[in-house]
Amino acid sequence: MRPFTLVFRDSDLEKEFQKANYEKNLPQIRVCLALGFLLYALFGILDHWIIPDIEQFAWTVRYYIVCPLLVGVFFLAYSEIRYQYMYPLMVLAGFIAGVGIIAMILGAGAPGCFLYYVGLLLCLMFYYTFFRLPFLAATVLSWTIFLLYEVMVIWTKSIPLPILTNNTFFFIAFNITGMSASYSIERYMRQDFLQRRKIREQTENLKKALLDVEKSRHEAEEMAKLDPLTSLYNRRHFFSIAEHELARYRRYRHSLSIIMIDLDHFKRVNDTYGHFIGDQVLQALAAAIDKLMRRADTPCRYGGEEFAILMPETDLAAAQNLGRRIKDAIESTEIDTRKGPIKVTLSMGIASLDGVEDACIEQLVERADDALYQAKYSGRSLIRIWDKSSSAEAQLELLT
Repeated sequence: MRPFTLVFRDSDLEKEFQKANYEKNLPQIRVCLALGFLLYALFGILDHWIIPDIEQFAWTVRYYIVCPLLVGVFFLAYSEIRYQYMYPLMVLAGFIAGVGIIAMILGAGAPGCFLYYVGLLLCLMFYYTFFRLPFLAATVLSWTIFLLYEVMVIWTKSIPLPILTNNTFFFIAFNITGMSASYSIERYMRQDFLQRRKIREQTENLKKALLDVEKSRHEAEEMAKLDPLTSLYNRRHFFSIAEHELARYRRYRHSLSIIMIDLDHFKRVNDTYGHFIGDQVLQALAAAIDKLMRRADTPCRYGGEEFAILMPETDLAAAQNLGRRIKDAIESTEIDTRKGPIKVTLSMGIASLDGVEDACIEQLVERADDALYQAKYSGRSLIRIWDKSSSAEAQLELLT
């Protein structure tokens, strides 16, 4: 900020300030324009008593030139006019108002020519403070009116030197006081603008930081739900969703099914090809499971080479169909690894709640796990279903 003109060195910042300051001061500008019009018009009453010899001339200046101009600028202040045009119009209106009073002083006889300089002081008060003109514009306008008054009075010799000296003293003192007030007001407004701008930027940065923190927290929560190797849900999140789905099951009594999946002879894969290749096999199985899932299903890596799938609103037949498709997708193709293609087989156990029976999630998982154990015990590469109607021991039915 330049110390004498108060203008910001950054032109973009200066434009931003001028626009913001104009919008902030616009209500006061409108009030002051209305007040200026009112005072300029009311002082016409004094013309009748103080300068009756040029009363018609004074009224012509007031009511046919200055007042209509002030009214026009007042209504423009309610339009979409930009501050780049509004301030020059206000300077023009202030200048013409001052010139109008100078013209009255020059044309009037005593005592009007001695007294009406007070009207110019009132104009200066409006320039420096009420109109909220930029400090530089208010200063130039006020000193221009003062110099014009001095030049015209000296040239026409319409005022005695002692009175002119007195008026000059008051003019200079008023200008210096007005400049000080205008400078202080604008300096405060500029500092306030910078402070508000800084607070706004800090607030925006804080909001951005909070959003980043929230995003990081959300990502961390999501990562905490996932198995890092397969990108499927982990066991803990699986049970969290399962409890929610069980509550829905108990409310609406729709079917709820679980498939437990195990890679056959996975230890042999690790021992033969290494754990890195074993990881690739697990990732291939996870990708196949994820690809065949519906949006409502919840697949997870249950532990080691074992996977689980929670299927809300899914009966036993639909769960069997999904199990077969996953089994066929894996067993019908070879998994590409860094050490060549590998064929693997799957064993599965399926358990389902039919909408009538009530059980906890641990029981449902245990049933599917029992069915998986029977599939592996019976020769692997099989799908077994836990059948609650077979016996109290939950006998198992073999499906090819």
